[in-house]
Amino acid sequence: MNTLQKGFFIKLWNSQTVECQVWECEKIHLLRWLTFMFLFLSLNSCTQNVNNDGIRVLILSGRNNHEWEKTTAVLDKMYVEIPVFKVSVTEKPDTLEYDDLVNFDVLVSNWNNWPENDILLDSVQEAAFLKFVENGGGMVFFHAGASSYYSSEIYHRLGIGRWGTQTAHGLPTRARITRISQEHPITEGIPDFFIMDEVWEKTDVHPDAEVLAGITALDESDGHPINGDAVFVNRIGKGRSFYTILGHDERALFNTGFQTLMIRGTEWAARGKVTLELPRDLLTIRGSAEQDYHWVETDTSLQFLLNSNMIWQYNFRNRFGKTYFHPLYLRNNRLTCESPADHSWHPGLWFSWKFINGINYWEYRNEFKTEKTGYRSEGITALDRLDIRRNPDFSTGIDLEFLYHPEGMDPVLRETRNILIHCPDSLGQYYIDYQHTFSAAFGDVILDRTPILGEPGGQSWGGYGGLTVRFNQDFTEAVCIPPVKPPDFPKGPWFYMGFNSLTGEQVGISMFQHPDHTTPYTRWYYATDPSIPFFFFTPAAIYDKNITLEKGESLTLKYRVWITGETSGEKLDAMYDHYIRN
Repeated sequence: MNTLQKGFFIKLWNSQTVECQVWECEKIHLLRWLTFMFLFLSLNSCTQNVNNDGIRVLILSGRNNHEWEKTTAVLDKMYVEIPVFKVSVTEKPDTLEYDDLVNFDVLVSNWNNWPENDILLDSVQEAAFLKFVENGGGMVFFHAGASSYYSSEIYHRLGIGRWGTQTAHGLPTRARITRISQEHPITEGIPDFFIMDEVWEKTDVHPDAEVLAGITALDESDGHPINGDAVFVNRIGKGRSFYTILGHDERALFNTGFQTLMIRGTEWAARGKVTLELPRDLLTIRGSAEQDYHWVETDTSLQFLLNSNMIWQYNFRNRFGKTYFHPLYLRNNRLTCESPADHSWHPGLWFSWKFINGINYWEYRNEFKTEKTGYRSEGITALDRLDIRRNPDFSTGIDLEFLYHPEGMDPVLRETRNILIHCPDSLGQYYIDYQHTFSAAFGDVILDRTPILGEPGGQSWGGYGGLTVRFNQDFTEAVCIPPVKPPDFPKGPWFYMGFNSLTGEQVGISMFQHPDHTTPYTRWYYATDPSIPFFFFTPAAIYDKNITLEKGESLTLKYRVWITGETSGEKLDAMYDHYIRN
């Protein structure tokens, strides 16, 4: 039978008109197929949580037996920084109804009703939570965020883990997350890592849950070993839930391993799959015969890479108003942190005076602490010139000039800064050499710091300023090696601060100051507060006394920064001798 090709038009539900070319004898089959597809699409469009614009996250907050105000702020920032997540927060999660829940893809609980654990979950709300998950929604819980509604078996099934009659914990301790499943998309590829956290023992875990990782630690209160489970998932209908015992406080939430579990667990709970890549800090190092060193430059940064792995990044003309190194890596260990919540003016490895002629060049002014306007100090450190040299031996030269001035006023101080970053050795260790030359621009200049104890207005935290490093907040067990024994802030030619890294390696940074280019007032100012955590040090060039530069007078400071692993005083002495002789 001869057939003729003819055209016809179909009006779709979205009011678009599509022309279809079909064979005459196949029209009826096509129409049947289209009818089926329209019915399928219409039914599918009524299913909750169909969202191609991102993962809609609702953080449940407002009540907890922990410092929920602080931890919710960390959670919010953690999700906001990843574009796929669209974040909202409620402080009244106990008022949510099903019609509220379906506006989100996943709920993240930082909420519990302790100490009123006998509060009943309203049957309507219990049904709403269950329906939300059974129809494809996700729920994420951490630490005490699932310890609510103890009479509800459904809520326990959703929340997976809670404080039970036999549950106990000691003091926060350094714990190892281990036995990590490589078969589940949340944890695939994640190596063992360490975290400072309050470790729960004998958590009341729902029997339907699947274990994804374990935990080992030593209880600091009585010294007994802890071996348990730490990360879990469950499936309910079309939906999924995730739970970890980790996350007691801000410090635990800062941990890269914890954040990786939460972020990947949230994506999995919302979508049933994980597409977000692991952070560099948790990637397994793989050897390669190829040694491709190269640079990548943008308008605001210069990166140096080995193959695809960044070694360091130097940042300039950025919202922080200063030039600085971040991140600095030793192999896959990130040594620095940038603008932590406790001191937003700490950007990795950087140089800053504290006061110049009484004007603060160190901290930011409160009114400028926004993403839109950038971060501004009362005194401006203006980058006036930047030259970059990419050398044949893969060292990098960065030559800069700065003008220091109060906002809206003429410069009072000039600086020429020369930086030379050496190519890493076979262990990934490398040097960064600094030379700073300062001169008074028009008149006398007073370089000053916060007064130290024994001076008028003296503070226990006075004296700091100059070349400074702020360390990664994943680090634990700080070790300081000074060239001489206390006083607390010693003098000497070098100083080292090292740590256990996220994955358990020994890493650190040492600074050496050149004897011909320093000041007699320099002391090694350092801080090792594990509770924040706050790991920081600087050769404070004016710790003992401020310095006045008269017009035409100059000051030169010269340092070597060594990115290294575990070391000793003997090795540091040898490295210092090599530095001053070459």
